[in-house]
Amino acid sequence: MRFASVEDVPLTAASMDLRAQFPNELKYDLDGSDSSAMEELRYTLKVESPAPREDVLRIVRRAEANCHAAQSLRNPVAVYPVLDLNGEQIAL
Repeated sequence: MRFASVEDVPLTAASMDLRAQFPNELKYDLDGSDSSAMEELRYTLKVESPAPREDVLRIVRRAEANCHAAQSLRNPVAVYPVLDLNGEQIAL
């Protein structure tokens, strides 16, 4: 974890269990949903460290606050897909 090294907080191990839930009706042409957007995201960060609990909490909270992916999911952004087909730019 980047912030651990920046703040000199030693980590012995770090791993993440990440689980997302998506509707499958649209994907498989089943009735019931008009969206295939993620409905829920849950993750558990497992950390082993000899550092004080407060130090680990501080860097993990800092990492969470600065995570581009998590912030983008919390605050939807515009998406502009383009297909480049044989040199022709086609807006999707």
